[in-house]
This record gives sequence, structure tokens and C-alpha cells, in this order.
Amino acid sequence: GTLVAIASLIVAFMKRQPISGKFSSASDNGDDSAYDGDKKYVTCGSAIKLTHKETGYLLNSQSDANWSGRGSGQQVVTLTPVLSSHDSLWLVREAHHGRMDKDICAPSTPVKCSTNIRLTHLSTNKNLHSHKVESQMRGGREVSAFSPRGDGEGDIKDNWIIECERGAKYWERDRPVRLLHSHTLDHLSSDVKNTFNERNCGRNCPIQNHIEVTGVDRDGKSELWLATLGVHFSAS
Repeated sequence: GTLVAIASLIVAFMKRQPISGKFSSASDNGDDSAYDGDKKYVTCGSAIKLTHKETGYLLNSQSDANWSGRGSGQQVVTLTPVLSSHDSLWLVREAHHGRMDKDICAPSTPVKCSTNIRLTHLSTNKNLHSHKVESQMRGGREVSAFSPRGDGEGDIKDNWIIECERGAKYWERDRPVRLLHSHTLDHLSSDVKNTFNERNCGRNCPIQNHIEVTGVDRDGKSELWLATLGVHFSAS
């Protein structure tokens, strides 16, 4: 079934060490108060759907769309209103050449706040990426999905720092976070005013009704994200 297919993809990425544990959906009930309950936290090796708090749309990418024009030509990343799409699943991984971060994202362990991670798009094996290329509509930095060989490996511009609410130690599923790009120092952001339509994207545009995702130099409400949806890897 779908969960088995997703689990197989996750295991393929986690070759460095054996995995023991189970997968649970975000709708599981239970005591969320303890560390070992795992239902409270985003864990390494999980496939998550990032929800933009302000719009309720999901972070999305797809193989049939690339940034053209003044863009980089890399695979498009947008927000989609379609909650059931498999193109909105992202694998939580350790940072690229993470130095001290390389062992932080061991499978099934909660992601600590203020650390670098990568988010790998499960459908295409490309990483959430940003750089100093200007975005299409908003004037911020372009956000794309990147891996030259399509094997989940890219470069340091795939790294994002998880910024939690004050007082939090780990990334919690039901509490908003900001994602700070470690290279540009911009935050992952979106604004419903920058929606793709037939007028600005063309009649056969594959991202019509999606919203642009950019990197911006601010940390307001448009930069908040939730990870309540997804297939979460549990240690117990």
C-alpha cells in the first residue's frame, strides 16, 4: 500500500545505520507529554507534509515543472491546495556535509531546534533548495528542488535551520516553526497574493492555482510552518 511504498523510500535513504522502529500516521492518539511517545515530535527519517500556517496549503514540488525565464531552470517548489497529493511528502534528513550535524538526524530521533536539516522530496529525490536567484513574482529568493543526479544529494544550499518557538527544545508537530536557509539566511515564505494563474503562468501551466514559495529576509506570520501531517517514524 501507500505507506509501505513510502517506508521503502525512507529506508533506502537511511543506509548509514540499521533502522528499528515503526511508522505511525500523524492522526495516532496517545500521550504526547513524554519524549519517548514520539507523537509530539517531528523525527528524523519521517516523511512529512509541511503546512503553511497562514494559508493552509502544502509545500509541494513536481517533476513536470521547472523555473524558466529569469529562473534557475531547477524544479519548481510551490504551495498546493491539494492535501492528498503525494508530491507534498518530504523526507527529514541530516544536513549536507553537516560537520557537527552529520549525526544529529539519526533515524527516529526528534529533530532538535536550531540545527541544520535537509528536506528531500520523496517523489523526485530532490532537496528543498534556495540560492540568490530572484523569485518569479515576489522579489525574494527563488526556492527550488535540487539534486543534479536525482539521488537526493546536492550541496550546502540544501540546508535549512529549524527555528522553534521560544522555550522549545525539539521540533513539535503541532507548534509552528520557521525554516531559515543556512546560506542566504532567508526564511521560507509564501503569500497568497502571489498565486499562479492563467494570466501570469499560461493556459496549460502545471502549477496553476498554486502559490509561489520564496526566501525572504523577515520572520513574520507568512514564514510559519506546521508538520502535523505525514508519515512519522517512531522509535517505539
